[in-house]
Amino acid sequence: MSNKHLVVSFIVLAMTLWVFSGEWSNSIVEADEPSPLEPGTINDVALVRAVQSQAETRTLFLEVRGQTAANRMVEVKAEVAGKVTDLPGEKGLFVNKGDLLCRVAEDARRAQYTQALAELDSAKLEYDGFVDLNKRGLQSEIVLAKAKAALEQTRTRTEDARLALVKTKITAPFNGVVTSQEVEVGDYLSPGSVCVSLMEVDPMLVAGQIAEKSIGLVNLEDEVNIQLITGESYVGEVSYVGHAPDTTTRTYPVEVTIANPGALIRTGLTAAMQVPVGAEKVHLISPASLVLDDAGSVGVRVVDGDSRVSFMPVAIADENPAGIWVKGLPDSVDLITVGQEEVSEGQLVSIDYSLLNSLVTTP
Repeated sequence: MSNKHLVVSFIVLAMTLWVFSGEWSNSIVEADEPSPLEPGTINDVALVRAVQSQAETRTLFLEVRGQTAANRMVEVKAEVAGKVTDLPGEKGLFVNKGDLLCRVAEDARRAQYTQALAELDSAKLEYDGFVDLNKRGLQSEIVLAKAKAALEQTRTRTEDARLALVKTKITAPFNGVVTSQEVEVGDYLSPGSVCVSLMEVDPMLVAGQIAEKSIGLVNLEDEVNIQLITGESYVGEVSYVGHAPDTTTRTYPVEVTIANPGALIRTGLTAAMQVPVGAEKVHLISPASLVLDDAGSVGVRVVDGDSRVSFMPVAIADENPAGIWVKGLPDSVDLITVGQEEVSEGQLVSIDYSLLNSLVTTP
C-alpha cells in the first residue's frame, strides 16, 4: 500500500474514534445527573417572616373637604317708613342681640301712641260703667256687647301705635357682625328697605359634601374633628345631613357646627373634616404587606393552621404614619410580612417570628 493510502486510512480511523468518544462521554454525564426533589421534602418548605396580628376595634373616619360658613346671615330691614336719624350699626362692628342698628325718625308716631292710650282709658271707663249698669238691670246685653267691641278696637289701635313707635328702632335679631351698611344718616327708608346685613359667627358652620355611597353612615350629633387651613383644630357636631343630592356631583351636603367665641374663625376658610362612619375591627399593617392575587384583588398572605399559605382580600379603612388599617381579616391571624411575594397559595411554609437578616426560599 502506498504512503498516500496509509495517511487517508489513519485520518478516517482517528475521526471514528473521536465520534464514539463524544457519545460515550455524554452518556456518562446523563447518568450522573441528580434526580429531582420530591414534593414535601424539607427542602421544599419556604421560610417566611410573619407576625401574629390582632384586630382592634377602631372608629373609622371619612375624610371630607369643607369650608367655614356663617350659621346665619340676614338683611335687617325697616318695617316702617321714615328718615334715618341714627346709624350705630357700623360695618365690621360686633353687636349683641337687641343692640340698635338703625333709627328711623319718630315723626308723629309718639303723639299717636299717646292719643291711643288716652282713648283706651276712656273706652275702659265707658265699658266698666255699662257693666255696672247691666248688673243692676239698667243696661241691655246688646249695649254692653257693643261697648266691649269698642274697647277691643281701641286696644288694637293702641297696640298698633305702640309697635309703630317701637319699630323706629331697628335692632339686631341675634349676636353677630355687621357685614354691610346699606344706608346713611338722612336716607329715607320705606318698609322692606335694607338697613344693614348681619352675620352670625358664633356658632360657625363647616359645610362639606359626602358621596352617596357614604352618606348613610353619617348621623346627627356625631363628633367631627376639624383642621382649618390656618392650622387650628376644633371639634364640632354634625348639625345637618342633606336629603337631596347635588345633581351634578351626586354628593350630599353635610354641615358641622363648631363654637366660635370671640369670632376668631372667619368664613370661607378651607377645612379638613374627619367624619366618623362607625366602629369596626381592623388590623394595623405595613403597606408593604399588601399583594395582588391573580384576579387583581388587593389582599395579604397569611399562614393557616396547617402551615400553608392563604390569600385574604382586605379593604383599606384608614391610614396613619404607623401604617394602614385594613378590614376583612379574622380577629387573629399569622400575617406574612417578609416573603409574601415569594410564596403561593397552598404552599407549605415555615414561620419565623423573629427579625430575619436574610430570607432563604427554594427556587
